Amino acid sequence: MMTFKQVSKGSAYKYYGRQVAVGDGRRPRGKSLEQAQEDAGVPPGVWMGRALPAVGLVAGARVTEGQMRNLFGEGLHPAAERIVADRLAAGDSPAVAARASRLGYRVQKWSGNDLVFRPPGSVQVLWALGTPPVRRLIEDLQTRVTGEVLATAETEHLWVRVGGDSTVQRARAGVIAARFRHYENRDGMPLLHDHVVLSVKVRRQDDRWGTLHTRSFLEYTVALSELYNQRLLEEMCRALDLATVPRYPTAGQRPVMELAGIPEKLIDWAATRNAATMRRLAELAGQYQERTRQPLTTKIRQRLMERASRETRPAKKKTSRPLPALRARWRDGAVALVGEEVVDNLRLARLAAAAIRTTVGTAVDVAAAALEITAIVAVHHGGGFRHRHLLAEARRYLTRTLHGHPAPPHTDTAITAAAIRDHCIPGAPPNPDKPMPLAHRTFTPAWAPKSPRSSTTPAAHRIHHRARAEAAQPSLAPKRNRGRLYGSKNTPRRRHHSNRCLPPRAWHPAGEVSELPRGPQAATDATPVRSDEL
Repeated sequence: MMTFKQVSKGSAYKYYGRQVAVGDGRRPRGKSLEQAQEDAGVPPGVWMGRALPAVGLVAGARVTEGQMRNLFGEGLHPAAERIVADRLAAGDSPAVAARASRLGYRVQKWSGNDLVFRPPGSVQVLWALGTPPVRRLIEDLQTRVTGEVLATAETEHLWVRVGGDSTVQRARAGVIAARFRHYENRDGMPLLHDHVVLSVKVRRQDDRWGTLHTRSFLEYTVALSELYNQRLLEEMCRALDLATVPRYPTAGQRPVMELAGIPEKLIDWAATRNAATMRRLAELAGQYQERTRQPLTTKIRQRLMERASRETRPAKKKTSRPLPALRARWRDGAVALVGEEVVDNLRLARLAAAAIRTTVGTAVDVAAAALEITAIVAVHHGGGFRHRHLLAEARRYLTRTLHGHPAPPHTDTAITAAAIRDHCIPGAPPNPDKPMPLAHRTFTPAWAPKSPRSSTTPAAHRIHHRARAEAAQPSLAPKRNRGRLYGSKNTPRRRHHSNRCLPPRAWHPAGEVSELPRGPQAATDATPVRSDEL
């Protein structure tokens, strides 16, 4: 999976230079970054991204502390000191020299984004306990797939604000990123993962430097995470003749795909952080339901999960241990748990994979997949979802149904396009004067109530999916903003106008406007009115 965290400017980069860059340990004072990385047994950070040539960097080159301070500390050119010195030597004033070392405007709050790429638990077990060739293969696949996902992100999901009205435009492909590899979690258990720290500095279409529109990038985090899971498992299964199976670590939640034949005991043994988080989550969920008497929604559960992870996070170690010492300790613990024969026998996973491959086809029915992902997204996201939700679900579908077989290129985008074309309608009327990018459009399922295309859907199919969609759809009753009506500490009281008493209006794709009355009968008493009658 892939997670996302923003990096604030100023001193936040020191956290990465003192801890993240040295394997999540603590770098002793006075010790250079290179020496601390060597003592911790972690590889040095390296540069990656298609925008590196624009700042004089090379992919795979070592990340230095001065470059991190300039780029992630203040949003400056990685070689800012050299640029200032050259400009001063040429006769420029200090102000002009300092301006030449900046990449566009000054960063306001966030100078970078930390993307953490972490393989599934079964891959972690195979990497920690496998033979040296298997370990090196998994590390190479981790590097390659991380690069693929980053290339997709910097090609398709970079947006930048331009002009005085902050218009959002697509940025030129390419980012500047530093990758740091770690081998363990805070409990000292196996956790191969990469921190890819992206600079917010991207190039606009006019080739000038601008600031990444982080919100648009963040919205596609889940879709990129599913792409990482899909590609890593596909490459693992292809290289080692393995297959994947669904695993249900949490009752009532969606499954995760793991390598077949890896004992669940070993997966749970390695995932100590997850076990502590889930125990705390159960406590918080019980407290929430007892306090509110409300069901636990997906959003509330996600917030409680973040809180549980934060509260159960142990302190970081002072120093990291080299990987050979860690692998020896992990092997002793795994042998004590399941025995030496299970730990050393990869043949069991390959036999399980052979049995799975005989029953799984490699063809993908795009039409059937499009219908299935639309129904699932409609249930989980109600009557308003976007392109990113369908794309993420399409990648989950491929990982779940192919069981490790590689999907043909662009199958995920083909399924998403078919879902939008055949089973979705726009959630708002299109504006020809101001076309909206596909990433920002809202859709509803075609079988939703009052949909102009719902009559084309078979009756039994329409009723079944309509009930599922309505169960997840939020109430249409508007919320009153008491702070705006009556005034608050930060908001002055507004004058009363008679127009505020009128019910709100909701646009429908058919060109109608429904007056939504207040109260419990809001959804049933709505009267359609033609827009030309207003």
